[in-house]
Parts: sequence; structure tokens; C-alpha cells
Amino acid sequence: MEQELGALYRSLDQLLAEADFVGIVVPLSDATRKLIGARELKLMKPSAFLINIARGPVVDEAALVEALQNGTIRGAELDVYEKEPFADSPLFKLPNALTLPHIGSATAETREAMATRALDNLRAALLDERPRDLVNPQVWQK
Repeated sequence: MEQELGALYRSLDQLLAEADFVGIVVPLSDATRKLIGARELKLMKPSAFLINIARGPVVDEAALVEALQNGTIRGAELDVYEKEPFADSPLFKLPNALTLPHIGSATAETREAMATRALDNLRAALLDERPRDLVNPQVWQK
């Protein structure tokens, strides 16, 4: 599949060392909490950018601030933070950090798709069908 797609498998350390842009899109779990810390940031190129649109605690925010301040990496783009709702953070004052207020999904298309999916789930439940996105299956009696 790698050849077919023109892609190469890389370990996390290899990926961090080689990539110009590192995009984080993982769920928050015990395995991913602080997945990116000082060690991982030091593996990145000084010209690299870190993009976190996953969950804030996946990145050690203090280590990221330090890496941005001392030029370990070139920049970071975030719309999630270690503590939300976010308060005053050193990230907001750094010229090489682009910060958004956790609104990355706030497009008309995304919101329409979310509403449609919610309505589909509601319709299924009202018709005594199992909703597609049932998150607590123990309550479903069918």
C-alpha cells in the first residue's frame, strides 16, 4: 500500500525528525497524553511547524512554549489547549504561535453535516432503530 499511495511508514521519532509540518489528530487517552513533550520537540527541525487540532493535553504546553521561545521549532498552530476553557497563556503572546479559540470545525459545511448526523440519529431512535452513533449502548434495549 505504501508504494501504491507513494507514502512511507515512519516511526514517530523518524516522522518528527523529517517532517516540515507535524499535524496531530489523535484522541486523548492515557497513551496519547503528553505524546509531544520536550524530547519530541527537540527531534523536530528548527524550520518545522507543530499543528494540534486534536486535544490540548496531547502536547506538553510548557515544553511547547519553551521550544517556541528558544527556536527549537519555527512555529505552532493550535485550536486546542491543555486547559480549556483557556485563560491567559504564554502562547498567546508568542509571534510564532497561531492560536484559535477551539473553533476549527466552525464552518457552515461541518456544522450542517453535524446537524444532519444528529437528526439521522434522532430519527433512528424515534423509529426504534439503533442510532448509528450510539455512545452508551448499554441503554439500547433492542
